[in-house]
Amino acid sequence: MGLLHILGLPSTRNGVDRGAAAKTRTEKLSKASAAWREAHRQADRRIAALKAAISSHYDRGHPELTQVVEQGLGKLDEILDNVDHRLADSLEHASNAPDDRSRDAELKNAKAILTEYIGYVKSQPLIAHIDENPWKLKTDLKALLIGGLTSAAAAIG
Repeated sequence: MGLLHILGLPSTRNGVDRGAAAKTRTEKLSKASAAWREAHRQADRRIAALKAAISSHYDRGHPELTQVVEQGLGKLDEILDNVDHRLADSLEHASNAPDDRSRDAELKNAKAILTEYIGYVKSQPLIAHIDENPWKLKTDLKALLIGGLTSAAAAIG
């Protein structure tokens, strides 16, 4: 039993490098979680601004029209209901995992969620319609979401 073993230190410099790499990866995952939450917040604000513009446009309508408008605006919320905070939660769980095995399992979950979100964003025509809205309100929603997902993918590896 050597001194390094008694002190609980790695026997080679390589062990230290692995520890530093794990810490860097943990930090990347935590930052990616926070970045996805921020992208989601920005998307929510942009959708809210579009909803306000639409409501303002129709605010002088009949009560029946107002009700129809409100129901229609609810469809915009479905986007963020589908690309929700599960990805951020999974990235955060991975960053806080007690060991590599737990981290790998959570990263597998994060990859599955990421794949689901990417498929949704690419295939959802409502996102493109929001970006091309007749009120000329610049949302760049698709670019925002894809950017956030790309950052998450980079952290997951």
